[in-house]
Amino acid sequence: MSALDNILSPAYQWLDTLESREKRIVISGGLALVVILLYLLIWDPIVSRHEEQQLKYESQRQLYSWMKNASTEIQHLKSAGGGSVAHSKNQSISSLTDRSARTTGVKAFINKIEQSKNGVKVTLKDAGFDLIINWLTDLENKYGIISSQIKIERSKEDGAVNANITLERSS
Repeated sequence: MSALDNILSPAYQWLDTLESREKRIVISGGLALVVILLYLLIWDPIVSRHEEQQLKYESQRQLYSWMKNASTEIQHLKSAGGGSVAHSKNQSISSLTDRSARTTGVKAFINKIEQSKNGVKVTLKDAGFDLIINWLTDLENKYGIISSQIKIERSKEDGAVNANITLERSS
């Protein structure tokens, strides 16, 4: 304690020079300062961090709940949609490709459809990229037909591409 006494001795000497009323004001001001510092440096950061963590937890809980509901819905849709993929197994890939191209609006951009040993090769000219992606998604979701090879080149028209796509049934 002698090291602490050596540090505080000038403060004690200064305090002894004050009148009793001034001592009370200085001591009460010092205590108020200590309380304010404890609040600002310890209590407030802890409470703020706790509130932040509670908000984060609630957000994560809501996300989990949404994902759980979405998972249930996906499972339901998979079981309901599984029949259309099984039903389309008996139909040729080229006829399913043509049907999907008509319903998605890609048919006008198909330049050529050729049979290959595993599926069909489709050549598209000046088709919108988004339109092609929607068509490929439709083929996969409805008929279980996936693209095994894709070659896409920029077209001379803005927003359009030329594509060579090989389509096959998914395993």
